[in-house]
Amino acid sequence: MSIVSRRTFGKGLLASTLLPGHAALGQPNDAASIAIIDTPHNAAKAASKLAAQNVKVVVRFFARKPQPHLREKIMASDGNMIDGVREPTVLIRNDLSIVSLYQYRNNLPEKFLKGLEDTGSAKAEVAADAKAALDQARLVGQPEGSAIYFGVDFNVNRAAVDPVLEYFRAIGRTVGSRYAIGVYGNGFVNRVLREEKLVAYNWLSTSRSHTETVDFYNSGQWHLFQNQVDRRWFGPTGKCSTGLDVDTNLQNPKVASIGAWGAGEVDRSRNQKIFDQRRFAIRATPVESGAGGGCKSDNRVPRNANVRILVQSGAWSSVDIDEDGKADGQIRTSDLTSNLATMPPWGSAS
Repeated sequence: MSIVSRRTFGKGLLASTLLPGHAALGQPNDAASIAIIDTPHNAAKAASKLAAQNVKVVVRFFARKPQPHLREKIMASDGNMIDGVREPTVLIRNDLSIVSLYQYRNNLPEKFLKGLEDTGSAKAEVAADAKAALDQARLVGQPEGSAIYFGVDFNVNRAAVDPVLEYFRAIGRTVGSRYAIGVYGNGFVNRVLREEKLVAYNWLSTSRSHTETVDFYNSGQWHLFQNQVDRRWFGPTGKCSTGLDVDTNLQNPKVASIGAWGAGEVDRSRNQKIFDQRRFAIRATPVESGAGGGCKSDNRVPRNANVRILVQSGAWSSVDIDEDGKADGQIRTSDLTSNLATMPPWGSAS
């Protein structure tokens, strides 16, 4: 394969045009930069930086107990206060909104099947989670009617779904009397809970190979899609283990609300601009002439992952592969889908 040189590509860019909605990367007027992130860290510490990066919504967690190595995960924690002010209040003061996600070892199937060791039964498990979610929502001042999502963070399939359904029925009877219920998980669990009318909001995890994830994405019935994971923002150049640990998310431009609370939701016009600048990789795709200096694990974009196109010039596109607002190199445009509306079937290409 011939490789376009940095010099040749740069000359081509002089004659090309920035994509619609593009402005200075990572700045408040960059309308197509990521607007929604989730992080296990105390986001109040980075609130001003997030606002300057044009982030609008931060997903933060409820959990009934702290977990090892995740001491900042629970947004209601007294340890997350800054000058006596709780984390969500600091975010709102910086014109950021919050989406609440309940996660306490929700990656374990036994949690839903028989409960964890501290509860001993599925019934006691959901009761403990419901109480913690309501108590913590009250503590941080989350207004009733906004959403609390509950994670189902493993590859749910038909054989494992019945205990999950029972969990969400119980959550609906308790938490659902005050808050809208959402689910975070693979395509299968999103579809089934939506069909059973047990959730108002659907958040599709970045589980491209999991059961029905591609199908549910392509159905257009999702509210949120976790498009990138395990990124680092605001750390020193070259220090990939430092900075704010973030996952990034896209809001379906067809929906007006994701159940956020605080300083308002992302407007549809911005969500559309974000959507329009991203594409899926049809196959594992090399990134050529990368600038380097970031936290990229390699120079290839995996199949079905997505990138942001910054500039198109002939057969090549300048791309941001990790949502940090910086160009990482060039990808052949033919290796990308023509838009983000349809995710390619999993395993359809090498």
